Order: sequence, then C-alpha cells, then structure tokens
Amino acid sequence: MIEKIAKVLVSQMVEEKLIVRNRMDHYIYAFIIISERFITVTTILIISAILQLFIPTLFFLIFFLSLRQRTGGYHADTFGQCYLFTILTYIAIAKGYIFFQNHFVLWTVMVIISDLIVMTIGTLNHPNMQLNLRELKESKKLARLVILLENSVIVILLIVQINPVCVYFMSSAMILCAMLLCLAKILKQEVE
Repeated sequence: MIEKIAKVLVSQMVEEKLIVRNRMDHYIYAFIIISERFITVTTILIISAILQLFIPTLFFLIFFLSLRQRTGGYHADTFGQCYLFTILTYIAIAKGYIFFQNHFVLWTVMVIISDLIVMTIGTLNHPNMQLNLRELKESKKLARLVILLENSVIVILLIVQINPVCVYFMSSAMILCAMLLCLAKILKQEVE
C-alpha cells in the first residue's frame, strides 16, 4: 500500500515537473523508507504514551537510531515483518524494566557484552547498504565512536543519579543494536 501511494505521488511530481523521470525509482524508494520509519516511530511513541514511558522512549529512540544507522544488523524481508518485530521488541523492552530494575549486575554485564560486540564488529555490511571498503571502515569507526559516546552519557547519568528508567532505555538501545548485529551475522545477512 505504501508503495502504491509512493508511485502515485512521485508520478504526480514528474507530471508537475518537480522531479525528472529518470530519478523516479530513487524518489519512490526514499518515500517508502521515510513512510515506513514514520509509521514505526509513531506507533512506538503512541505505545510509550499509553505505557507512560514517553520520555524514556525518546531517549531509547535517539540512542537506538543513532547507533543502528551506523552498525546495520538484521533486516527483515518485508516491512510487515520488520514492523511487527520492532513493535514486539519495544514492548518487551518497556516491560523488561521491571525485571532488570532488580538485577542491575546482570543488566550491566549485558551492556558490557553489547559494547564489546559493537566495538568488535562495528558495522555489518548488509546487502541493502552495499558499502564500499572505505565507507565500511568509516562506518565502523563512527559506530565505535557512537557506542563510546552513549556509554559516556549513561555513566554520567548514573553518577548524577538521573531517573534509572531513562538509563535502562538508553542502554536497551545499545543491547538491541548488538543483538541485531549478532542475528545478522548468524543469518549471514552480510556482504563481504
């Protein structure tokens, strides 16, 4: 459905001479990607408001999207699969706080393991990304820089004793990125 809407809108843009015809596929692809992200993020924000976790979820999204953009990782075959997986994962993270609130040491170990995974792998070159060697090297460097920056923010927030729910959501983003990297490696979703 999103693809049909994208094709109609882009065709109208071509007719209005806002874009050139030979770039239609690029605009359709961009429209689909932006629309799918908008739908997913909006759904997560609505669920977070219902669960009264809006601010921690904003931190989660900032940390997750910043890192995910640079690390890559598992990609579902269709938007429907991706959407369902994403929403269920978010709900599990939102509900997981209650358990991990009483298991700080376990949570800390999971964060450290996730840090090591991201520092080791850096970026996974997924077929959708098609990074060349220079881009891959730069992306790995940026992924490692982002994970260090995110860890620094978390450590500072722990020292000043900011709301632990926000810290949990931020660190959940890093753990999720590491899990998606591992899942993609296991499923061999990688271009050499």
